[in-house]
Amino acid sequence: MTGQESWGHWRPQFHQGELSRLVRAWYRRVECSSCSVAVGRACRSPSGYPTDHHRVRRDAAGPPPYGEWRKQGLIPEIRRRSVPAVFDASRAAQVEFGVDESLGDAVAIVRHVLADRLGFALGDEATLDRFDDAVRALVLARGPEGSADVITVLASQIATLALSLAGPVGDPETLLTTLVRSQVAHVRGQRHVGQRMRAQER
Repeated sequence: MTGQESWGHWRPQFHQGELSRLVRAWYRRVECSSCSVAVGRACRSPSGYPTDHHRVRRDAAGPPPYGEWRKQGLIPEIRRRSVPAVFDASRAAQVEFGVDESLGDAVAIVRHVLADRLGFALGDEATLDRFDDAVRALVLARGPEGSADVITVLASQIATLALSLAGPVGDPETLLTTLVRSQVAHVRGQRHVGQRMRAQER
């Protein structure tokens, strides 16, 4: 969503398990030129607290080798029974519109959000968890190349929608920037609330 954060990195469920440990270690094998943190250490926010890996650090490390990790048995293969709904929705979209897999995946993800717009807009934990599970299942099942296809399709759809919403006299880039900032501010606000609640419980 932003230069520093991408979908999944702000969800606590994404930070659990062996896969997340491998991803963290992969990014932390290089220094971060954004916050000057050393190899092996977590990135830091301007106030000095641990934060998500900065974009410049992720770019320097390169994409995690999910394919190699699967071959080595370090992460399990995605089984269809894990989240059959998103794959079924993708196949249905492929048949309905006569499109390829990446377009079907994109339609399935968009419909996944539209199915529970209120919960998503309010940042309901259960709704966001279901969305994360569906996206992660597709990413792991399709692999980096397939995931890139989905991102390209979604980006083109968002660009078309931004042009439409902005109208003939509006600026679609300004509209998109406003929407992204609003979403990121909402998520960060929820994260801070959660951190304060956990601190009070200790």
